[in-house]
Amino acid sequence: MEGSASESMRGNGEHSFDLWLAGPDTLLEGLPDAVVASRRDGQIMLVNHLAEELFGYTREELIGQPVTMLWPEPVRQRYIQNMELYFASVHPLRFSAEAVGLRRDGTQFVGEMSWGIVETTGGPLLLAIGRDISDRRASEARLRAVATMAERALSDPDPRHLAAEAVQALTTLPVAGVEVRLAHSGPAAASRATTALLDASAPTALCILLGSGAELTVRPTQPLTEEEMNTVRAVAHVLGTALARLRAEEQMRHDAMHDPLTGLANRSLLRDRLEHALARSDREGVTTGVLYLDLDNFKQINDVYGHATGDTVLVEVARRLQAAVRPSDTVARLGGDEFVAVCESVSAGTVLALAHRLTEGIAVSISAGGAQHELSASIGIALGEGSAEALLSQADAAVYRAKAQGGGRIEVSG
Repeated sequence: MEGSASESMRGNGEHSFDLWLAGPDTLLEGLPDAVVASRRDGQIMLVNHLAEELFGYTREELIGQPVTMLWPEPVRQRYIQNMELYFASVHPLRFSAEAVGLRRDGTQFVGEMSWGIVETTGGPLLLAIGRDISDRRASEARLRAVATMAERALSDPDPRHLAAEAVQALTTLPVAGVEVRLAHSGPAAASRATTALLDASAPTALCILLGSGAELTVRPTQPLTEEEMNTVRAVAHVLGTALARLRAEEQMRHDAMHDPLTGLANRSLLRDRLEHALARSDREGVTTGVLYLDLDNFKQINDVYGHATGDTVLVEVARRLQAAVRPSDTVARLGGDEFVAVCESVSAGTVLALAHRLTEGIAVSISAGGAQHELSASIGIALGEGSAEALLSQADAAVYRAKAQGGGRIEVSG
C-alpha cells in the first residue's frame, strides 16, 4: 500500500520519498503510535495504520488531503500557524505537546503528540507522532475529583453537598444517570435522568449500599471498564465513610445533649432551651413557663422490683410527658425521677392545663417487671421573664412545697 502511494505521488509530479518512510514494513509501521506526515503546503503524504485507526479514515482517504481535516475548527488556524513556523525554522523543532484531533465521525480527542520536521529526498515533512490520551485524561480528572471529594468530606458537614460531589464525579463516566439517596429521605442529589433510567431493578443498574439506609445508584450506558468501576467504588467508599463519620458526629452531639436512658433533653440542653425562651420573652413581651415534676413514689419501685424495672418505668413516664406537651415545648430529665418542661409564650391558665395533663398521663398504671405500677407526681410551676437560674429555682421551691403537703399536687410559685 505504501508503494502504491509513492507511485501515485510520482504520477502527480511529486518527488519520491525515502524508502524508510514509505515502505510497508518500515519503522513507522512498527511504532506504537499514530504517524501523520504532511508537506509544507499541508498535504498529507504519509500515515501509518494506527493513524487510520485513530482518525477513522483509510489510508487512501487521507493521502493527498489537507492535514487541516484532522484538526477541529476552533484550533485549526493556530495549528496552521504553528506548522508554518516549523517549516520556517532554521533549526527544525522537535518537542512534545498535547493537541486536539478530529475523527471522521466528528468526535474530538486529546492527543499526546511529538511534532518535528524531518528532511527527506522529496523535501521537508512535518511529522506528527502521537496517541489518544482522552481516556487517560478523563481517568486523571476522575481521580482528582475523588481526591477533592475526599478532602471536602473532612470539612463540609452537609451530607447533601457530599452527595452532589459524588454525582458530579460519576457523571464523567458513560452513565445515563446517577443518584444518591440518604436515609429516610428522597434523593439527596441526582444527575439529569428520568426515574426510569435510575430504576435499580434494571439489569445494568448498579446499587451500592452506603450504610444506614443511604445508597448510591448508577445506571451505565455500557459495560464499565475496571478503571471506571474502581472510580465508582472509590466514590462510594468516600461517600459511605463520610456519611458514617457525620452520623457518628451527629450521634455524639445528640448524646452530649440528651439523657441516655429516656432520650429526653438533659440539663445542658434544658438550660440552653430555657435561655432561648427567656430571650424571646424579653423581645416579644411574652411569658415563659417552667414545670418541675418529681415522681412521688418512685423509690419504692426501685427498692422492690429493682433498677431495671425502675428504668422501664422512667422510659414510659418520659414518653407520656413528651406526648402531653406541645411540639414546641421541651421536656428534660434532670436525673433520678425529676423532670422539667419548658413552655414558651404561655399564660397561667395554659401552664396549669398542661400540668393537669401531665399528672393525668402519669396516673395511668404502668406495666413493668411483671407488675402494675401506680404513680403520682408533684409539680411546681414558675412563670416569668427573669433568668433561667431564677425560674428553675422558683419551680424547684414550688415542687418542694407540693411534696411537703403529701404529693400528688400542683403548686405555682408566688
